Amino acid sequence: MAYLAIPRKYRPQRFSEVVGQEFITATLKNAIKNGRLAHAYIFAGPRGVGKTTTARIVAKALNCENPQDGEPCNACPQCLEVSKGSHPDVIEVDAATNRGIDQIRELRESVHYAPAKGKKKVYIIDEFHMLTKEAFNALLKTLEEPPPHAVFILATTEIDKIPATVLSRCQKFLFRKVPEELIVKTLADICSKEGVEFEEEALRLIAVASEGCIRDAESLLDQAVALGGGTVKSEVVSNFLGVLTGREVKELLTLGFSGDKRALRQKLASLEERGYNPVFVMKQLIQRVEREFLEGADFTDEELTAAFKILSDGYKEMTYHPNPYAALLFNLYKLSYYKEVKKLSELLNSGLSFSRAVEPPSEKKTRSSEELWFKRYLSRLEEKEGVVELYPNGAVSYNLLKSREKELIRHFGKKVVILEPEKKETNRSFDLKGSESFKKLDENLTAVFGNGSFKIISVKPKRENENTNR
Repeated sequence: MAYLAIPRKYRPQRFSEVVGQEFITATLKNAIKNGRLAHAYIFAGPRGVGKTTTARIVAKALNCENPQDGEPCNACPQCLEVSKGSHPDVIEVDAATNRGIDQIRELRESVHYAPAKGKKKVYIIDEFHMLTKEAFNALLKTLEEPPPHAVFILATTEIDKIPATVLSRCQKFLFRKVPEELIVKTLADICSKEGVEFEEEALRLIAVASEGCIRDAESLLDQAVALGGGTVKSEVVSNFLGVLTGREVKELLTLGFSGDKRALRQKLASLEERGYNPVFVMKQLIQRVEREFLEGADFTDEELTAAFKILSDGYKEMTYHPNPYAALLFNLYKLSYYKEVKKLSELLNSGLSFSRAVEPPSEKKTRSSEELWFKRYLSRLEEKEGVVELYPNGAVSYNLLKSREKELIRHFGKKVVILEPEKKETNRSFDLKGSESFKKLDENLTAVFGNGSFKIISVKPKRENENTNR
């Protein structure tokens, strides 16, 4: 007899065997038992969590000759034919390859024919979101008013791509990922039935790698059994799946907190050589931190809280980083910063207080001309009892010092008197008579006005702001 793979051999045949979807299976079973089954359903959720399997169980339960409390008997000809995929009234359509309007028109025409052998015609359309817009529209009327003998079950992994007009005509069931503990338990049961020796840590690694997909987990178990020669060991599973063992994850966290850069780099280089995905390694680290926080005793809550923040930020960074192993190295090394924070916390908790040392002002430093801005504007400074007299260099300096008088008072701590600069009289009169300039002026004027027609009494110098054209 040909070998039957584990996912096919242990595919659920009853609602009670479907793993991790108890709410959905209980609802469907009660609806079938009470005759309240709807005409159209949408089964949405991740891959490999039981959508198509549940649809086939519904088809069996509806056509079963000896139903038991809403469950199929799995012994009558109807159940056996559905299980084999040969029942004429259970039509499975792959919308990924039959997505056009012509295929939907054929389905719409055939739906009105009565069942050939069973009680109901069940149409299971897988990957339903792959249909074209025209195909969706062609199916609308049939979904709204199907014949009483027809039931539609539409399975999809992307419910957001299905038009609202279709969604409103169906009952929706959202399948969830299967919890890790439940996957481990299911794999352990399969190993026991198959007579396979296993390590629980190995099954946990398979559950982590499957990411909540029970079908993937069973396929990986099949590979692990073949690779291990009938046994499932954590070391073997870790190597072929690229998933770290719990010991290695703990070792990475310990190296990160220790701040041993060389040892940390060597460990990560070894993982890189063995082909481990650094993003998945980071995900495992975060999961281990969460588990340690809830159950473990290897790290303190403060360490784990800091690690969760650092590693979560690092996970976002690594997704698009050109060198993810370098990013993983630096994010793990950041965990060592916690040691310094812890030391500071211990110092503060010990009752020590810290204050900033203030250097007493030095007379020499306070009075140095390099530090006192106003020195450059003074010709003299005199300090007397209770008052400081400042002598500005000129009018401009006086105005500047006057505008900052309050600042000067604060600086000296006493009354400040800013004296106005003395107004110096400038005698700019001079006698030109007998000078070379006077002779030239006399000659020029004689040439213009003639000799004896004028007399130079005095020459007045031009002021700085006086208009030269005047």
